[in-house]
Amino acid sequence: MDDELLDVVDERGRHLGIKRRGDVHRDGDWHLAFHLWVVGPGGVLFQRRAARKSSWPGFLDASAAGHLLAGETVRDGVREAEEELGTAYAFADLVPLGVHRVVDTERSGVVNRELQHVFAVCDPRPLPRWTAFDRVELDGLVLVDHEAFAVLAGALAGGDGHPAAAVVAARAWDGERECDVEVRAGEVVPAPYLEAIAADLRRVARGERRGDGGTAA
Repeated sequence: MDDELLDVVDERGRHLGIKRRGDVHRDGDWHLAFHLWVVGPGGVLFQRRAARKSSWPGFLDASAAGHLLAGETVRDGVREAEEELGTAYAFADLVPLGVHRVVDTERSGVVNRELQHVFAVCDPRPLPRWTAFDRVELDGLVLVDHEAFAVLAGALAGGDGHPAAAVVAARAWDGERECDVEVRAGEVVPAPYLEAIAADLRRVARGERRGDGGTAA
C-alpha cells in the first residue's frame, strides 16, 4: 500500500503534486481522506480495525474510511463503503459534515496529516444484517447509541480530562456473533471533529439532511 499514489496538497487543499503514500507519510505531507459515518435510530456504527493493521490496530474508527488516491475526487471516496462494509451508497444520499484537518502521529516515524472529508448516511439495518464487511480489513462492527457517542466524543475532546476512563455500553458484531460490550474512549481513533458532529449524526439518523459543508481548523 505504500506504493499507492496520493495527491499532495497544502493545508487548504490546494494541489501541490503526487507522491507515493509511504513518502507522504514519511514527509508529513497534507493529503486527502474520506470518512463516512453510518447512523440509524439505534446509534452510530464504528468499524473495528483489524488487529494486523499497521496503524491503530484493533481500534474503533469511522464506519468506512480511507485515502483518496491521486486523481480521485471526493465523490470517489464513497467506494470505501463498498470496499469495507460491502454496501454501495449513492453519493447524493450522503450528508456532508465538513472538511477537517487531522494530524496523527500514532506510528513511530510517521506524521499523517490529512484533510478528512467527512460525511454521514442513514442506514437503519440491525447489526446482524451487516454480513458483507471486509473480514481482512475489519475485525467487526460496533454500534453505540447517540448519547454514548456524544460521551466518547466529549471525552476525546478533553471534556473530562481522562478520555481513556470514559466507558459506554455498546453492541459488537464479528460477522457470526452479536454481543454486549463496553467501549472505552481510549479505544477510538482520535479525531478532533467527533464532538462537533455528534448533533449532526442524530439529525441524519432522523432523516434530516442538515450538515456542514465548511472546513474546520
